[in-house]
Amino acid sequence: MTRQWLRQLRPDPDLPAQDPAISPAVVTAAAAVLGPEPVRWALQTADAMAAEVLEQVPEHGGGPAPLATLRRSTESTVLAALRLLLTEGSGDGDHLPGEALESCREFARRGIRLDRVLRGVRLGHARLTQELTSAVEQFVPAGERLTQLRGITEELFTHADAHAGLIAESYVAERDRWRGSDEAARRATVDDLLAARPVDPEAATRRLRYDVTRTHLAAVLWCDRTEDPVPAAERLQHTATALARTLGTGPPLTLPATADTAWLWLHAPDDLTGLADRLRTGCDRAPGVRLALGPPAHGTAGMRRGHHGAREAERIARLTPGDWLTDYRDVRLVALATTDPEHARWFVHDLLGPLASDGTRVRELRETLRVYLAEEHSLRAAAGTLHVARNTITYRVKRAEELLPPSTTTGSTLELRLALEIARFLLG
Repeated sequence: MTRQWLRQLRPDPDLPAQDPAISPAVVTAAAAVLGPEPVRWALQTADAMAAEVLEQVPEHGGGPAPLATLRRSTESTVLAALRLLLTEGSGDGDHLPGEALESCREFARRGIRLDRVLRGVRLGHARLTQELTSAVEQFVPAGERLTQLRGITEELFTHADAHAGLIAESYVAERDRWRGSDEAARRATVDDLLAARPVDPEAATRRLRYDVTRTHLAAVLWCDRTEDPVPAAERLQHTATALARTLGTGPPLTLPATADTAWLWLHAPDDLTGLADRLRTGCDRAPGVRLALGPPAHGTAGMRRGHHGAREAERIARLTPGDWLTDYRDVRLVALATTDPEHARWFVHDLLGPLASDGTRVRELRETLRVYLAEEHSLRAAAGTLHVARNTITYRVKRAEELLPPSTTTGSTLELRLALEIARFLLG
């Protein structure tokens, strides 16, 4: 029984495309076996699975890093299932993909109950079966559909059953290892601090080997997808140490959050002037590592305050490529205004109208108008900031104003400026 119809799979062009969460090397290897278009279909299906799992089992979420972990697991699993089906059971179906294995271990470290993890596995299996059933109806001749449906249903059931067993094995092993580790005790103390539960400062300082009574700088470090041969954990640790060395503070408190993300606290230096710029120019970060910096804050409450600021800065930084370092104090207004991203998009489109359209030219007009308003309507200052002639600023501002809806004018300074700031991150 041939399944060459799998090579006809195509992603839905009406759905937005996301960059894969798995590495480019894994995507390339899968494309060599399945073909580029079936791989795109698999990634789109896997991301829909992740969204459904997150809706039904919200414990899997909690920010961009946990979502990326879940997507890596679903993407690698769907690609493995497709390869298994295409090779009619002769592929590697007796072990978990590396990304799924690491996700399972992370779920154990985060304390997600095993029954909730397995609930996610069942939801994903059901979604994949549904999508492949639709594909059979689309690509397989009517007389062959029943045979194909029986075959893929049996193989997917067997695959999912084995997958769930391996997940459970790996989860239990990691949970038992984690519960007996010093790292788990430190994480429990940090969890208490972040949840604002009562914590004895002296006991917390001893357990964390970090003085919680001082003023702190919190940060989130993560690795962009790169082909660097050095593991993500090593690059994160290298950058954490480099940050402390640049600021002249003691050893940082570093906790792994996911396979490629770490939470960090440093004792703040006495002089906070130009702190972000000092880090940008003086820190020997590892390749592909990005940093979100929270606001300086004091004591145990300050550790919580700074961490939440750093997580918000991380969320904004992940919306669009840009500087490797994002300071919460530079993006706090946008962070506040985009807590509900859908509502924020409505606001931007209502205020900007056609100026919120896609395209390089429109983005250029948006940015010029943003800088012009930020420079208090000064053509000279805007020209200096953007490194263009004053006449160019005049033309672009006039053209941008023509694209604004009739209800929006440059006199609506507060709302218009906020919409333009949000658009930088949500629209590019």
